[in-house]
Amino acid sequence: MERKLASIQIIKDLQVIEGADKIVKATILGWEVVVLKDDFNIGDLCVYCEIDSILPDKPEFAFLKERKFRIRTIKLKGQVSQGICFPVSILPKGKYKEGDNVTEILNIKKYDPQSEAEQKEIDRLNAIHKNRIRKYFMRFSWIRRLIFRPARLPRPSFIRKTDEDRIQLFPDICKEQKGTEFYATEKLDGTSASYFLIKKGFRYKYGICSRNYQILKRDNLYWSISDKLNIKDILINLVRYHKAELVYIQGEIIGPKVQENKYHFSGLELYVFNLKIDHKWYFYSPDIASELSSRLKIVPTLKIDYVLPDTISQAVEAAKGKSLFADIPREGIVLRNNRLSFKIINPDFLLKYEE
Repeated sequence: MERKLASIQIIKDLQVIEGADKIVKATILGWEVVVLKDDFNIGDLCVYCEIDSILPDKPEFAFLKERKFRIRTIKLKGQVSQGICFPVSILPKGKYKEGDNVTEILNIKKYDPQSEAEQKEIDRLNAIHKNRIRKYFMRFSWIRRLIFRPARLPRPSFIRKTDEDRIQLFPDICKEQKGTEFYATEKLDGTSASYFLIKKGFRYKYGICSRNYQILKRDNLYWSISDKLNIKDILINLVRYHKAELVYIQGEIIGPKVQENKYHFSGLELYVFNLKIDHKWYFYSPDIASELSSRLKIVPTLKIDYVLPDTISQAVEAAKGKSLFADIPREGIVLRNNRLSFKIINPDFLLKYEE
């Protein structure tokens, strides 16, 4: 499901911010957002734009121009604010109700550095050198298919997209899941990758995907990791052992030239967080490690019996802490069990890296 960057929501609560006269803290879904004191009342409908939204260059959003119209986590008078609110009057006239997705109406785009990096890599791989020989051979379709393959294809439908929803999108989750145990792992700030193998008779089809595309050409970090770790052979062994038709792993690539290499790794590494064999999912680190026979690294485990606190604010506070890989704030935690999975992002990480 595509993310609602802008939606109609209700102001659930307004709280005083200590030392602030003109601003207050609004609660929207599970988010805490700083708003002007007299702009909203409890129960009002508003247009809520999530962090990672890029608003269009229009007069009503001109005050965001210095920030390149991007909504990110900020702190005002000591209060963390995630998102921005507008009155419903900024929308064209019409009837709107809570939950309506108005992202397209407002022409809001998503700030997505991983997709931008993917596109730059694809553009590089698809760069066409302006020479007469290439232009001549490009006239023949069979040569184009044989030699000038595209760098990417759409991500196959059977590959699950790796984005987890944030806890703030489930405002009642702490109450609904009270006492439920989750498996908690550290969320790593890298680039996500999926590696799959399909058995067709006596043949195998191997493929590699970024978060959004299947990557065909080899001159990139996705294939480098595959070659370094012999991932195809690992998947073939799994298919044979389980007599399966399909197996794939998903993980996070971290290291040089990936998200500024915040963990200061000397080389590229892959940390697996999902494994699927036919219709069976393996979400828990011990299960994945057992299946992969320790040939691949698994995302770090933080707690095997994590229980949500009473409020989302407390859950966000609990997500704070230092990364297990470097002396930096961890990006957050991912919680999973057999029914649910979601992430809790550490605001200290977002503030440090201006996200």
